[in-house]
Amino acid sequence: EEEEEVVKPSRRATRTTRSEGRKPKRRRIVVASDSENSDEEFRPEEAEASSEEGDSSGVDEAAVSGAESDTEPESPVKPVKRKREADRPAKTLVSSDTPRRAPAAVAPDTKSRLSTFSAPDTFESQAGSGAAAAVWDHEKLDWLRDGKRKDAKRRRQMDPDYDPTTLHVPEDFLNKATPGMRRWWQLKSEMFDAVLFYKVGKFYELYHMDAVIGVTELGLTFMKGSWAHSGFPEIGFARFSDGLVQKGYKVARVEQLETPEMMEARCKSMGRPTKFDRVVHREVCRVITKGTQTYSVLDGAPSESHCQYLLCVKEKAEEEASGGRRAYGVGFVDTSVGKFHVGQFEDDRHCSRFRTLVAHYPPAQVLFEKGNLSSETRKLLKASLASAMQEALQPGTQFWDAAKTLKVLAEEDYFTESTAADGGKVALPAELRAMTSESDALGLTPGDGYELALSALGGCVFYLKKCLVDQELLSMGKFEEYVPVDVEMSQAEGSGSSFFAKTRQRMVLDGVTLSNLEILQNGATGTAEGTLLERLDSSCTPFGKRLLKQWLCAPLCCPSAVDERLDALEDLMAEPGHMAETAELLRKLPDLERLLSKIHSMGSALKSRDHPDSRAVLYEETTYSKRKIADFLSALEGFRVMQQIVAALQPALEGFRSPLLRRALGLRGDGGEGLFPDLSGELERWDKAFDHQKARNTGIINPRAGFDPEYDQALAAIKDTERGLQEYLERQRKRLGCKTIGYWGTGRNRFQMEVPDSVPERLVPEEYEVKSTRKGFRRYWTREIERRLAELQGWEEKRDAALKDCMRRLFYNFDKNREAWQTAVECMAVLDVLLCLARYSQGGEGVMTRPRLLLPEGPHAQPFLELRGSRHPCVTKTFFGDDFIPNDVFIGCPEEEEEEE
Repeated sequence: EEEEEVVKPSRRATRTTRSEGRKPKRRRIVVASDSENSDEEFRPEEAEASSEEGDSSGVDEAAVSGAESDTEPESPVKPVKRKREADRPAKTLVSSDTPRRAPAAVAPDTKSRLSTFSAPDTFESQAGSGAAAAVWDHEKLDWLRDGKRKDAKRRRQMDPDYDPTTLHVPEDFLNKATPGMRRWWQLKSEMFDAVLFYKVGKFYELYHMDAVIGVTELGLTFMKGSWAHSGFPEIGFARFSDGLVQKGYKVARVEQLETPEMMEARCKSMGRPTKFDRVVHREVCRVITKGTQTYSVLDGAPSESHCQYLLCVKEKAEEEASGGRRAYGVGFVDTSVGKFHVGQFEDDRHCSRFRTLVAHYPPAQVLFEKGNLSSETRKLLKASLASAMQEALQPGTQFWDAAKTLKVLAEEDYFTESTAADGGKVALPAELRAMTSESDALGLTPGDGYELALSALGGCVFYLKKCLVDQELLSMGKFEEYVPVDVEMSQAEGSGSSFFAKTRQRMVLDGVTLSNLEILQNGATGTAEGTLLERLDSSCTPFGKRLLKQWLCAPLCCPSAVDERLDALEDLMAEPGHMAETAELLRKLPDLERLLSKIHSMGSALKSRDHPDSRAVLYEETTYSKRKIADFLSALEGFRVMQQIVAALQPALEGFRSPLLRRALGLRGDGGEGLFPDLSGELERWDKAFDHQKARNTGIINPRAGFDPEYDQALAAIKDTERGLQEYLERQRKRLGCKTIGYWGTGRNRFQMEVPDSVPERLVPEEYEVKSTRKGFRRYWTREIERRLAELQGWEEKRDAALKDCMRRLFYNFDKNREAWQTAVECMAVLDVLLCLARYSQGGEGVMTRPRLLLPEGPHAQPFLELRGSRHPCVTKTFFGDDFIPNDVFIGCPEEEEEEE
């Protein structure tokens, strides 16, 4: 007789059951047909624990049966095919003393489930590895084929108004789809140009054409079946989304906004819910592009320190008689720090100023109004910004005019957190208010010369709104008017920009000059190798690197301003010990400029109230909370290091000649010209706010007494209520004459008075209500206990709500002092760049000298340049020693003219 096969309980392999006498275990069967209850199996308590390195969930949204069945995600990795030996009877050796176990039979589907979930080391295409069909189901849809597609308004591809970002999906097709897949097609029809990361349980799923992209670009693996399907665990979102974004794709993160239990409760509240109602609600919570990355806790850390701008441009071409002149309105933003630049300027027929703009602020993504740009501007974008994403927006509906832009900014209340209301006027930041008409007290009419600028800002705001980051960025209120470098700086007076951004007159280095001189980019390789930026850049901080690039793009040409910087370099080089110590401390600083933007976003009350992300069901919530706390503590530690730097340099500050250093390192309010804020009081306050190490380990912030009034009030009320219950128990003990009476129970059944049977029932008061019993005891509730318990539960709910919102309120309170934090970062950025230039002056090959800048004397003075024994800073790095001979350069010098004569 064949022996029964047994599997150890610790193994996850499928049990092999006898064909007779045992009821087979209920399990999920993956088939090609649809199921109406496709979402109910994704319960947190039932879902299989996912590996952080997993490729895909393998959860088939369209083919799941049994809402209550034990589900196990099928592996997306193709199982290794092993050759099976010919069928033969298994050899069974049975001991005479004790029976031995036969090896467990492993079904093919179990082998698939037990396959590795590890992500690929490299993103290589595996398109052929898991393809179950030569032609996918979505490729067979006639209405989806190229040339036959329609946009959401049913315009065909050959229509000039066709919108490639939307898709028309036939209604009869949607009605035949499963509830989950119907929702996927609805979202895909709204953003056809994006790759949907569609949340199903603990996994992000990619379906149809998106799955093909995931396999081709990210190295994911197809699930078996006739329709394309791949995916990965929630924890892998940062890696896989960034992989697509860096390759120029849009990524839309779709989250579940309710649990299956919440969905059931919603359906019960409806009259007659349909099968399409019986699916957890999902919404797009974020759209990420190359120009809109904010590096949230889900997105991961930035891959580079330099800015990635989103540029929106609108053009107005002048008449031919004007010589081809044109006007541009621009709005561009670095979404990682939330700073907007808005401006309008005239330009020549060669687009010189616009070329300079894109050279100084290279955009990662360009937005423009469809049909608006001239042929010259389109050629410029194609030639100079070939690597940038470029997208046309529909006039009016997507690319707003100036009036609609101001109307939306007023209605959305973006600036209620950053700017107080002013006597009924729209609370616009000062920079934007200056662009409105003086005759309009409400600020809803654009001013003269700003129509194009505000329209460009409108296109930018629309796109940020579409990407669901408009609230967190605009509410910071960081705006600056963009003025071309060759325009008189007096036009920028009162722009509200920081002190260090208002540095006098600057030299004009247009895009052609920057390219020819290879200031930022090597013309041959397209990298920074061999450029002046690479030669000079030894900055210790990311924000220092960004400031150095700005300084190189627009060098000072005012002699007094140049002398201030040169004095600062000499002061620093005279203190080599302080230089080394300061550089070591600067290297410890994180990217505080971007961290301040993240903290603002995490603390925004506006976002927490209205944003779909605030309702998303995230299974790695603890991990994300720990990341938030780690970022916050990193920022606090960074500002402590800044305090150390300023304190260390205070003794030397007295002897510095440079007013630039005295402003950057001097403390504000000390009676001098210092701008660095005193952060000691704020940092001490945050040190005492909560237990930092406990919060870092647990991902939960428990504020200490006195920091959060709502939390403190709830805790005090809970203690009072519990004390009242204990006093009530003492009275009942005396009443019944039994000191052993105590409370029993948990949760909603707490505080049942457990009375021993030794107390006669005739002594039990009538208001006592029996709730439960156990051997030798009876348990009672009274109306007083019920009332006090309900009161206690109410305060516990308030405590939990306060604790849940405590982290956001903590970040919000920190962000209230944003101006001081931001000023400190700007001061440190200036110090970092000055140290960088000082190190170059000390370590450059050969002798260094301080240049003399002479102002012209007399009305007929001619400019001249005289260099003796000069060397090119980039050439000396490659050619040194005897191979390089210093050069003398004379341009416009009187001696040169005499020699020529």
